[in-house]
Amino acid sequence: MRISEVAEQTGIPPRLLRYYEEQGLLVPDRNSSGYRNYTVTDVEVARRVRQLLDAGLSTATIRPALPHRTGRTVGPDLRGNGR
Repeated sequence: MRISEVAEQTGIPPRLLRYYEEQGLLVPDRNSSGYRNYTVTDVEVARRVRQLLDAGLSTATIRPALPHRTGRTVGPDLRGNGR
């Protein structure tokens, strides 16, 4: 789905979604024309990022804890024990 659809579904403006990508928090696929193609997983990650930022965590703290299509869940990395 396109960035405008993700923005509509999440309430996160496209500018912030692009910022999340710049910070390595979101990794949408790109089509041959360079347009971002977001998946349902990307939408879930964007929502989680927003929640964590709203809770006061920094992007540097959030980044290592995100699944990025590996199937990992957010949790242990946020406690700082690296497990």
